[in-house]
Amino acid sequence: MIQTHKQLTDRLNKAMMDEYIAVSPTQNPLAQQLPKLDNLSLREVVCQYTIFPRSIVSLLSTARDTARECGWNEVDVELTRNIGEELGTETEGLTHYQMLVRGLEFVVMPYIARKLSRLEPNKHTGQFIWQMDRVVSGKPHYALGGTYALECSAVPELVLVKHAIETFHKRATGRDLAPRGSLMEFFDLHIGTWEPDHEEGLRETTAKYVTTEADQKLFEQGFRDVMETMDTWWTGLLDESQAPTCSV
Repeated sequence: MIQTHKQLTDRLNKAMMDEYIAVSPTQNPLAQQLPKLDNLSLREVVCQYTIFPRSIVSLLSTARDTARECGWNEVDVELTRNIGEELGTETEGLTHYQMLVRGLEFVVMPYIARKLSRLEPNKHTGQFIWQMDRVVSGKPHYALGGTYALECSAVPELVLVKHAIETFHKRATGRDLAPRGSLMEFFDLHIGTWEPDHEEGLRETTAKYVTTEADQKLFEQGFRDVMETMDTWWTGLLDESQAPTCSV
């Protein structure tokens, strides 16, 4: 049965929180195990996580190229704007990934942060990035749904990661993170401004191109495949972080 695009995206947003663990504040493996994780394991999770924002421009560019090939001009423009922001159009040329790394370098883990740009993915992170690229390289409506999942999951995911970093810093230094430091700016701008704007922009621009029941099925499948991939990644990240040999 055909739905409006708002009905579809509202239902998928609800499913994201109710049916998957990746960005659930209570079911995410990091949120569940945070009180029991030692700082070495927590550092490993945080460092591996940074490979995802390091890869986001590539993933969005692949999705944008698909939209462009289909003549989906509004989606093309929206993703181009999104990519531009990731690359620094609103931050004086400082990329969002650089904001994150600088924040970690000066506030949380100085020695490790200097190595983040060269950090290799572990098995689970490598598989995760490969699977995400597979989704955004897929059939157009499927890729569109996967890209939308990337955007609407960003805020709850960043809330979880922010809390983990705050916990790490508190344990390591005995102090709270500075409320106006570059790391807090990274999280606060993403959570409060950038990511909600990206989700809204992609939801509105995709409505024009997801119009049939077949389109909606592919869109939903792409969305759900991304969420399943995220579930697997977060579970694997926590398992591998407690292995004898860490990547950092």
